[in-house]
Amino acid sequence: MDAAEQFRLLEDDICAGVLTSSLRRITPFDLWLDNRLANGAGDNWLDGFPLHAAANFCHLLGHALMRHFTSAPSRVEKEDRWMQYELGFAVASKGEQAIRSALQELQELPGGPSDGPKKIFPLLYDRLARDYAGTPDYQDFRRILREHLQETWPLGPGDDIMGEPVSERRLHSIKTASRATGIDARRLRKMLESSPILSKEMASRPDAWAVFDATLAEDFLSSATELVDAKTFQETMGISRSQFDLLVEDGVLAPAIDTPEVKAVWDPREGNTLIERLLRGAILLRQAQHSWCHLSKSAARLKIRQGALVRAILEGQIRRVGNHADFDGFAAIYVDHDEVVALLSDQGASALTIERFAKSVGIGNPTILKRLITDGHTPYTELRNPRTHTLQAYIAETDAAEFHTRFFTLRTMSLHFGMSWQQLSSRLRARGIQPFSPEGADFGSLYLRSEVPEDL
Repeated sequence: MDAAEQFRLLEDDICAGVLTSSLRRITPFDLWLDNRLANGAGDNWLDGFPLHAAANFCHLLGHALMRHFTSAPSRVEKEDRWMQYELGFAVASKGEQAIRSALQELQELPGGPSDGPKKIFPLLYDRLARDYAGTPDYQDFRRILREHLQETWPLGPGDDIMGEPVSERRLHSIKTASRATGIDARRLRKMLESSPILSKEMASRPDAWAVFDATLAEDFLSSATELVDAKTFQETMGISRSQFDLLVEDGVLAPAIDTPEVKAVWDPREGNTLIERLLRGAILLRQAQHSWCHLSKSAARLKIRQGALVRAILEGQIRRVGNHADFDGFAAIYVDHDEVVALLSDQGASALTIERFAKSVGIGNPTILKRLITDGHTPYTELRNPRTHTLQAYIAETDAAEFHTRFFTLRTMSLHFGMSWQQLSSRLRARGIQPFSPEGADFGSLYLRSEVPEDL
């Protein structure tokens, strides 16, 4: 974006007094911005970046730094947003190390890793992880935040870092290691403090932030692990008694030793390993919307064994697994129930509900797909619903193939041509290509594949 050009568009209104507002003091950020616009890049660390990205990063960082003054940075009024730019500039203008120090200080405010980086670094994390993920101008800012998270957060399978799933644990915290080993956190802290694994700096931090090298500590934690009773094992896994009993019945969980006279027969590492395997590559869920539901609930709704669903995930048959941000352990494991139905119900793996298929191809209103079926424009298969036991319409694999042979939605067209929906819509209009509309019927943004040229 050419910021100078945008200011020229406002020049007449500014000079005419149309855009006047209340006066405030001039900040160092204002002076830097004015000098950058007037004279170009100088020797400030931020001058090594495009102006828009540098200024925007000051705002994002400043927004996060507002946590030092308020628990709700998002409630800062628009007319006071200049403070966020100034806060971010005061740190970012000093360079990368100052930014890293500021990120560390934010972690020392109330809150822990379980709150997630989106809450610890509000707006900053979300924008860099998602909105600007593919924008080269923000690459170095993304790198700084990513490296900080890798070096200071106890992330493991089931977590994600900047939108990418974590496959292996690099750091443990006293809290995560306590959960993995079943050792009381207070006792574990004393054990670690007497070893070279936990540094003096980390020993001064709370359990959630006192991190250490997971690989270096592996043998130590393994030898220190103690067998626990069933109740402690369940608490470590974050699993209810009934869920635990079902997994034991299904052979998913088994005691480390089979000694009826001893209660402490459960190895907490086994439970932790199972959860990490189930959450490997999981989608982080802020809310359980649409067809997402807890693993146990999905199994109960379908009247199948909970163990069968666990094994389907471990074997890679169920791919859409969610990690609910509000829960830990087994309680955080969610599945897409529609996918479970398609795979494990009597209807077979190749059939999807009308609603599910419509969602998968980008038809926002399933009623459109139902009318396509009713009017005979696309085939369907009648199968028995495993929950209601009534016959209803499904889209089987062969039905889906016929749909895709005949039709394009904007989503499937986008995947086919490698263009955005906006680009495609513009090109379709320019070519005079109209949506599929037999006898004036409205089926939304649906196009006959035969009418869309390959050189679109």
